[in-house]
Amino acid sequence: MPRSSAPQDFADRPPWTRPGFVASAALVLLVVIAGVLIAVLAPGGDGNDVGGGGSPANPAPAESDPEQPLPTAVPTTPPAGVRWELVGPLAVPVSATAGPKQVTETSASGFAHTPEGALLAAAQISMRSSYSLGREHWEPTIERQFAPSADRDRLLAELRASDASPADPGSQSQVAGFSYQSYTPDTAVIGLVLRAPSAGTPRYHVLSLTLLWQNGDWRMQAPPGGAWVSVNRVTSDLTGVVEWGAR
Repeated sequence: MPRSSAPQDFADRPPWTRPGFVASAALVLLVVIAGVLIAVLAPGGDGNDVGGGGSPANPAPAESDPEQPLPTAVPTTPPAGVRWELVGPLAVPVSATAGPKQVTETSASGFAHTPEGALLAAAQISMRSSYSLGREHWEPTIERQFAPSADRDRLLAELRASDASPADPGSQSQVAGFSYQSYTPDTAVIGLVLRAPSAGTPRYHVLSLTLLWQNGDWRMQAPPGGAWVSVNRVTSDLTGVVEWGAR
């Protein structure tokens, strides 16, 4: 028989060199590799699942952007969800969303960093700093909720030195409307409209109030020279004003 057709004898060769053994080993290796790929590439699989029957771990939620832009659109209608409460004879607005969040017998603070928050701060702080409420109200309000300045100090000094009696409750002006003169997240200038008691033609005082965002809250800027008359004008015309107040 020619040598090329003679049967090959593998009896004296190591088993791992035999063709049958090599083929079987290669098949087992392919099965193992396929199993690993399925485990890694399956939806939700991360290759680290332990326990067999457990659900794949949920991916961590994406972190929210801490630099979300603050709202700047000013309201053109009365803010919703506002109720009016009396502080002495004066009605002040309260909102669950715009503030104030902290209210004591003599102060209100914690307003939202929004146009509505600035509006409620303007109404609350200006009313609570009224001389007619008494020193227990206007003094802590001006000390804590007005931005520090020489004008604030002068306002405080003049009120402390005044010997005038508080005005009669029936003669107090009440909030009747507002108009935004300008607004940014740092500074709000609001025309707060007060209705003066009158038996004849209605008269309104428009106080041009400046609110500054400082130390996590809206704070009033004292009027120039500490005199409210410097930011007040009297009118009977409410054109451009959003009517708003206790009813």
